[in-house]
Amino acid sequence: MFRIVVVEDEPLILQSICEKIRSVDPDFKIVGEYENGEFAMLELELVKPHVLLTDIYMPVMDGLTLIGHVKKNSPSTVCAVLTGYRDFEYARRAIELGVSDYLLKPPLNDILAKFLGEVKARLWQNQALVEGELLRQWANRQEDDRGASVGLKDSAKEYFYFTRYMVLYEWMPRQLAGTAREHEVWQVDDLLLEGEKIYRIPFESDGRRAVVIGVHVQSDERLQQFADRAAMTAGASAACIAAASVNRLSSGLFPALAKLQRRVYSGFPLEGRRSLLVHDSKPALGEASLVVTASLGHELISLLLKERKSDFLKRLELLFQTEPWRLATRAQWLQSLLFLIDSWKLQHVEFARRLAEIHWRDDLEDAVWGAEDSAALVQSLKELFGSIYEWVHGGKELEALWTDELKSYLETCYMDNISLTTLADRYSLNASYLGRVFKRKYGHSPIDFLIQVRIDRAKKLICDKPRLLFKDVAELVGYTDPFYFSKLFKQWTGQTPREFKKQTAAE
Repeated sequence: MFRIVVVEDEPLILQSICEKIRSVDPDFKIVGEYENGEFAMLELELVKPHVLLTDIYMPVMDGLTLIGHVKKNSPSTVCAVLTGYRDFEYARRAIELGVSDYLLKPPLNDILAKFLGEVKARLWQNQALVEGELLRQWANRQEDDRGASVGLKDSAKEYFYFTRYMVLYEWMPRQLAGTAREHEVWQVDDLLLEGEKIYRIPFESDGRRAVVIGVHVQSDERLQQFADRAAMTAGASAACIAAASVNRLSSGLFPALAKLQRRVYSGFPLEGRRSLLVHDSKPALGEASLVVTASLGHELISLLLKERKSDFLKRLELLFQTEPWRLATRAQWLQSLLFLIDSWKLQHVEFARRLAEIHWRDDLEDAVWGAEDSAALVQSLKELFGSIYEWVHGGKELEALWTDELKSYLETCYMDNISLTTLADRYSLNASYLGRVFKRKYGHSPIDFLIQVRIDRAKKLICDKPRLLFKDVAELVGYTDPFYFSKLFKQWTGQTPREFKKQTAAE
């Protein structure tokens, strides 16, 4: 199904055109209905349309300016002009911008059907686009292709003609995303036999990438060979590549990716690169937990409660340096540490009560998944357990002084250019320590707390001043890039600024 965006400043005409599109051609899905060019421009990156149908004369931003932006950032998007003006000069400018059609509004059903048919025929010729759209659909739903259009089914048969496929999958934890080299391509092309082909899956969320490989010869040995090569050429110092075989992509890709994700999560190494195979006949089991004996657990909690901080941290470090821990996966570290702390909570009610006052689990996950290597992980865990020690032994009053002040500063100066580094300099504290303590007290890192404050202020501005442009709203809450603001607003609220504005206006 192809995605289309319609931009028209007259609500009744906008509604009519969208209804006609839905009725005359089910192969087009309307992913955006906008009343001016600014609304559309801010959300194009989110909805990623194949086709843009826009009016020319509109308030805030006209259609030609919008088309110019689209052609600059997404040249493959088909653009068409919708206008009530028989103006040759505007038509000439639209053609110069690469507009494919010029429709007079309101378009009649047969005219609109002819336009959509011609656009669709053009889109079907873009093999890479159709392949990506098919893979995107198969990768994001479990259903078979029974609801797909005839054209889509025919293209699936034409472009995906192999009887056997291999899937290579990589997932990068968000805490490690900054350590990977962007746009790194796995160097596996030389492993292909003649006639075999690689298809890349266009994931919509960050942190995942995968390819489907159509093969003539399939075996565990070949699957391992591709997985090993992908791991060897991965763009991060720590990486895990999982591989699986799939026969029918339309029904088998979604469950295969789910199983691969579970396997990559459980097998993600602390250091180095790892490759794993996943078989349909075997469940994707996780790694076993690390063993912490009852006597060692008792020794550690005793040292903590007896206020022997130095001995407590030294004993922890010795545990972390043993061979089973050094060779363990990140999931094993996290699972084992959670079990250890939970066992302390069961044994000591007061310890459990004090620990319940802080958000330590998020800190632990960040430490485990964000460490670049084993030395960094051990250091982060020593700092975390040191902070837990201080909290248990009455550090609450001391931390309250600067954390409360920092919270107030973020709530009042949210429009300033603020980063974790500038906050650390302002309060003369280590950035890692500042972020950890603040998150433990308020449940969010300082930057996440700042984002929430800005989003809340933006909501209030949209409600109180509905005529304010979204780019002005963005600037008033501290964002100079309106596109980034719109994307962030969507991530935090589940709605775009336009959708939020429309919803509040209707209430």
